[in-house]
Amino acid sequence: MRIFVALQPTPAFRDALALVQERLRAAGVTGRYLTPDNLHLTLAFIGMWPEDISGLLPAVRQPFPITLSHVGVFPKARVLWAGVEPSEALDSAARDVRQALLAAEIPFDRQAFNPHMTLARKPFVPERVNLSEIEVPRATMIVRDICLYRSDHGENGMEYTVIGRGRRLLL
Repeated sequence: MRIFVALQPTPAFRDALALVQERLRAAGVTGRYLTPDNLHLTLAFIGMWPEDISGLLPAVRQPFPITLSHVGVFPKARVLWAGVEPSEALDSAARDVRQALLAAEIPFDRQAFNPHMTLARKPFVPERVNLSEIEVPRATMIVRDICLYRSDHGENGMEYTVIGRGRRLLL
């Protein structure tokens, strides 16, 4: 199965991301938009792996907030994304996940962690559109756990399903 480790947006955070997608569409930005249920923030991409590794995922040390901040494009990857404000706790969670994968000798994409949520693939942004002018709601969510996702080809592109969660700390 094809898997990755990510944060699952809360319903309110997902609604804010869907609103950003609506504003982008209204501005004339086209592309293959992800459905709101597919939105996530990847901490580590593993790819093909034969088993559920959620038992290896670290717990969130302490719940922490992440806040939407802006949108952008990775031109080379052809991805339109929503970014979050810088967060040492988020960076630490990504490091913890990657350390756990290294310790378990599970290969993953070692590209530098760049926190974002893919909104659309293969975007076309008209020249008249300045992405920095797209209003992004001030949405914040509290991260309480880390999820293991499975990625499957569906009728309308990739479908992402949570198949496990990291160990939770008892507070």
